[in-house]
Amino acid sequence: MKKVQAMKAHQELDLLNKTTLELEEIYDQTLDRLPSRAPIYLPTERISLVDRILGAQHVQQIYQKDLDSSYRPKLRALREKYRNHKRCFLIGNGPSLNQTDLSVLRDEVTFAVNGFFLKQQHLDWTPTFYVVEDHLVAEDRAQDLKRLTGSIKFFPAYLGYIFDPSDDTIFYNHRPRKSYPEGFDFSMNADEITYTGCTVTFSLMQLAVYLGFREIYLIGVDASYQIPADAKSNEKYSVGVLDMQSDDPNHFNPDYFGKGYRWHDPQVEMMVQAYAEAKRALEGTEQRIYNATIGGQLEIFERRSYLQLFPQAHNPSKVAKHNQKIAEVSFPRLLVIDMTATGNGSATGEVKASLFGDWPASRFLQISQFDKNHLALTSMNGKGMYQSSSVQATEAEIAVDSFKPDIIIYRPVPKVPKLHTFAMETIRQSDCPLVTWLMDDWPRDLELSGSDEWQILGPDLSELLQHSKLRLSICDAMSDAFFRRYGVQFHSYANGVNPIEWPPQRHHEDNCLLLRYSGGLAPNMSLDSLLRIAKSVDILAQQGLNIVLEINTQPWWYKASSHLFEKFKNTTIATVNRTAEEYRNWVSGADITVIAYNHDQLTRRYVRYSMANKMPESLASGAVTFAHGPRGIATIDYLASTSAAVVVEEPTEDAVITSLRSLATNPGLRNKLARLARKIAFEKHNINDLRDDLRGQLFKVAVSSSHEPTSDFHSDALTQSVFSRAANRNINPDSAETEITNGLCPANLQTANRLTRDGFYRRALEQYLVLWTSARDQNNPMLSICRFNALYVARKLGLGSFETMDQLCEKMKSEK
Repeated sequence: MKKVQAMKAHQELDLLNKTTLELEEIYDQTLDRLPSRAPIYLPTERISLVDRILGAQHVQQIYQKDLDSSYRPKLRALREKYRNHKRCFLIGNGPSLNQTDLSVLRDEVTFAVNGFFLKQQHLDWTPTFYVVEDHLVAEDRAQDLKRLTGSIKFFPAYLGYIFDPSDDTIFYNHRPRKSYPEGFDFSMNADEITYTGCTVTFSLMQLAVYLGFREIYLIGVDASYQIPADAKSNEKYSVGVLDMQSDDPNHFNPDYFGKGYRWHDPQVEMMVQAYAEAKRALEGTEQRIYNATIGGQLEIFERRSYLQLFPQAHNPSKVAKHNQKIAEVSFPRLLVIDMTATGNGSATGEVKASLFGDWPASRFLQISQFDKNHLALTSMNGKGMYQSSSVQATEAEIAVDSFKPDIIIYRPVPKVPKLHTFAMETIRQSDCPLVTWLMDDWPRDLELSGSDEWQILGPDLSELLQHSKLRLSICDAMSDAFFRRYGVQFHSYANGVNPIEWPPQRHHEDNCLLLRYSGGLAPNMSLDSLLRIAKSVDILAQQGLNIVLEINTQPWWYKASSHLFEKFKNTTIATVNRTAEEYRNWVSGADITVIAYNHDQLTRRYVRYSMANKMPESLASGAVTFAHGPRGIATIDYLASTSAAVVVEEPTEDAVITSLRSLATNPGLRNKLARLARKIAFEKHNINDLRDDLRGQLFKVAVSSSHEPTSDFHSDALTQSVFSRAANRNINPDSAETEITNGLCPANLQTANRLTRDGFYRRALEQYLVLWTSARDQNNPMLSICRFNALYVARKLGLGSFETMDQLCEKMKSEK
């Protein structure tokens, strides 16, 4: 396996150094060796050319070798395993699933497809089999599908370009129908071949028949579709492709094919014809397909009542009410009190807009600062945008009373006394659970300044942190620092990116460099380092390099600082207000995106625990992330740890020039860095994951503080439903990723701290003890942090209070 991985890595590196023309030629030659060049079976333009080549080569291997050597034998073994099973259930994803009591399927053999994982998060069971055959679904939902566990996954061989070999994966030989265009073909021998039928359900039928099930029941197969008026359609090949611009009305969840997701035009008439062929193929056999869907318009197959199959199932109306309740309580009513209005263009405003982007408008209200004398009501409109209106404090009080929040989220900051007074009065008068959010280290700056304001904000901050059910920060470094300072846990949330929104990754192949920076020009944050980069760009241009720096900033920064850049001939500065899509295209058009922090002590102290709001976008852009700033700042430290960015720590033009020249002369290196950076952005900074996790945390706070029952139908499942998907993305205490090798270092200590923050106290304690006992340098300053955290976790576990680590170690030995 290691040899294969090494060969693949070498091949990948070789491809990254080739030109686009060379790559296109290699890809064309590879496609010639596949069974079909039909676009519906190939990668789309969202997949980079390098990945298309590597993926097509994997598909070729599956067809030429792996089907016979591995996957057909696995299918035959499954047939033996299920030989004596009488029935199975094929689960479609129509709206009728919201009326279907799926809990009764726990001990049945089930086949799920496509986006069923959105429903699976509400269940306490896992489908036996999971099938995806559409390349659009596979590409858009790849991360969700790859992390699914507990099911055997069936993928057509042509999807080998997106899915790697795995113990739980079986590729099968899925081909175009032979009778096209007049009719359809149904295979009874899925180990040899299956045929397309305009719906993945047709593939399920062929697999289920081959595995030997005599009674095959359909549920959730509504066979009716409504194409939203705003869906964008194109005809890139014989089947139309729909690019959604709004919620999906055709499936059990509006996010199923929600905004930004692609799907093929549902050809219902063709589906019905395929189903008729399936029915005809089983005539004269002992196998039958029945339709147990609640409602729907499919009448080809004999109807069977779901409630007669499962007399213990709840009736559809009760299930529908329960699912509606889930949809409502999954999003607690949030009252956010924060100086910056959500979505106002500021860093803190955009973080909130990003993290609360999927929150229902009716369940979100913000009180922000309008001006020195007025507060503002900030809310979402029907188009997902935020709007603010000036109000007096009394009007804000009335709005809050009318809103009836489930949770109050407050971000305290200095210099807004009117808002702070309103927040503290609201919090003290309310019995709603409190969440306190800190996005920078203003408390330390304010305390050191000796300001009279600290005499008010200091005690208030202590009160807030003490009474908060949840405390939020902007990054792990801030959480760790605040944990040491205040003795309470913080959970970190920052900006993220949605993978499906980003344009295809471009291929770097020339020696020209276009640098782009988007952000502020604050003297206590980035100005000095940006001026140094601009000067370095001019020097390189004078030496003959084709290089340009483009800066886009806010009008107030332009007014204050643009004159400082006038002397640099190869730097332009502008204040273009771009939409989110325009910004993504702009930053993706760069060769290098710039993140900059000054090196002075004031900047270091101010931003040391901050995470650059643009960092995930920079990593996702397909450009090289170029960070210029000192270590000891959370963003710089993080980027340096990824090996996916160029970090220039030294505050000299020579250091900047050397790094930029190296990037200009090595397009292959730029491709390697940009490729790894996008992978990290999509996997580690996926905004969908961050939203799910934050929503789970807030729901937990709301439920734990509520005295009212959330539902009278599967109440445990209701609570679990909000957590399960997010929990799948949290640390698994038994996974290899959380194992700590001996050695007390920041990375290992951070892993243990993260286990603590996520509530895995027993596992965290084990890790702290490993670090403590393996520390060779007794002067290591991290020993005190390790000791403090270990003793804290021991108290949380109810092991008792210990004064020394020796006492705790003895206690743990005695327990063993």
